[in-house]
Amino acid sequence: MANEAAPAMHADFARWYAPLTIADDPDRRGARWAGVHALTKSADGDLVESLVRLAFGHARLPASAAFVAKFQGLLKAQDATFDPNTTARELQLLAGAALHVLFDRQDDVGGAAALSVLTASFEGARIPDLPLDIVSLAEGALDKLANSNRSRPNLAVATDPPKLDFAAVAKKVKDTPNWESVIEAITSMEKTTQTALRILSTRQASAISAVDRFLKIQDEELQMLWWLTGSRSLDLDVRFDQVAAEAQPLLFAKELADSTAMLPGPRSIKSMLLHAGIKERKKVGVLEAITASEFGWLQTSELDESPSSLTLPIHFAIRRHIEAGGGDTWVPNWAAVTGVDATRQLPSLVLAIQFYRERLLLSFV
Repeated sequence: MANEAAPAMHADFARWYAPLTIADDPDRRGARWAGVHALTKSADGDLVESLVRLAFGHARLPASAAFVAKFQGLLKAQDATFDPNTTARELQLLAGAALHVLFDRQDDVGGAAALSVLTASFEGARIPDLPLDIVSLAEGALDKLANSNRSRPNLAVATDPPKLDFAAVAKKVKDTPNWESVIEAITSMEKTTQTALRILSTRQASAISAVDRFLKIQDEELQMLWWLTGSRSLDLDVRFDQVAAEAQPLLFAKELADSTAMLPGPRSIKSMLLHAGIKERKKVGVLEAITASEFGWLQTSELDESPSSLTLPIHFAIRRHIEAGGGDTWVPNWAAVTGVDATRQLPSLVLAIQFYRERLLLSFV
C-alpha cells in the first residue's frame, strides 16, 4: 500500500467510512485517502464536474465511465486489494471526501468545487446521500474564500530584504590570502547574492500579484456599486423597475456576474440583488423566469451550447427553451433529465443567487 506521500488524513474520514466493510482497517483507509489526494492534486473544471456527478449519485446524471475507471485505477495503485466491481457506494463517498479536500483550497478550483455542489443541489431539490453534509460545507467554503479574497494583502514581507552574510568568506580570504581564495570568495559571494536576489524577486512578484488581485476585486465591487446606483439594466438599457419581476432574477444575476472578477464574488451579492428590486419572498419557477425574459436576450446571454444538466440546471433549461423556439414543450424533458420538479418554485432572491453562481461556474470552465 502506497499511501506514505498523502497529507494528514481528515479527522472525520474514519467516521465517514464507518458504514463500509473496510472501516476497521486503518491501512486501507489510509490508502483510500492517498487515492483521493492523487486524484485532486491536479484538479480542473472537468474533474470538479465528475466528482459532483459521482457524489450526488443521480441515476440520470452519472459520472463518465472514463472518469470512474481513472478513479478506480488511482485507488488500485494505492491498495492492490481494491475491488473495482464492488465499489459504487465507496466511490460516491470518496467523491464527497475529494470535494471536501478541494473546498479547503483557497483558489478558483476550490471556489468552483463549492459553487458546483451548491448549484447541483439547486436549493435542496437534489440532496446527495453522504455521511458528510457537502452542501453546508460548500456554503462555508464560499464564505471563507470570499473573505480571504477581500482581505487587504500584507506587503511588509516584500520589503524585508534577505540577509547577506559574507563573514565566513572574508575569514577564509584572511586566513589564506592568495588569488585562489579570492576567486573562491568572489564565486561564493556571487552565488549568495544571486540567491538573495531570487528570494527578493519572488517576494516582490508575489506582492505585485496580491496587489493586482486586490485591485481587481476593488474594481469589481466599484462596477457593481455603479450598476446599483444607476438602477439601470446594462443589457436591456431600461430602468430596473421596468423589468418584469419574474425576469429580474436571471437578468440582474447575469449582469452582476458579468462584473465579478474573482470567484465566488462578494458576500454582498444578496444585498445588491435586494437593493436592485428583487423580492425576497416572491416565488417564481424556472419556466416563469425564462418565459418572462426576452427571447433575444436569452440567446445572446448564453455562454455554453451544452451546459451541464447537473451543475447548470437553469442554463440547461435556457438551452432547451431556445432549441424549442420558446414555449414550454421542453419542460417535461428538462424535469426528467435534471430530476427537478417542473412546478418547483423558489424565492426570487434564491433563484437569482442560483443563476449568479451558475454564471460564475461558466466563467471558470
